[in-house]
Amino acid sequence: MQYHESKTAIADKKLILKSYPKNIQSKLLYLVNDILEDPQSLDAIGNPEELKHKTTPTFSRELTKKDRIVFEIKPGINYGMPKEKEIVVFLQYLGHYKDK
Repeated sequence: MQYHESKTAIADKKLILKSYPKNIQSKLLYLVNDILEDPQSLDAIGNPEELKHKTTPTFSRELTKKDRIVFEIKPGINYGMPKEKEIVVFLQYLGHYKDK
């Protein structure tokens, strides 16, 4: 499945690859690959959950205790693909639980 990263996700990924431990960097890459295989699976690694109150299917997976990968599934037509295709859009790799 194809994917796109928001500006926030790109900045988060740069920070992770620059200053986080190698095990978190590896986990990020592993989770991204797993998400791309089956993005809507709620029986996968990273304690997946579907986020409520969103207009498009939006999910999160645990990267660390305070950080979750947040992504949504959008029609590919918004990204120059055939309308029957879907694309995973990574919104952020850090945060989601910063206030806890």
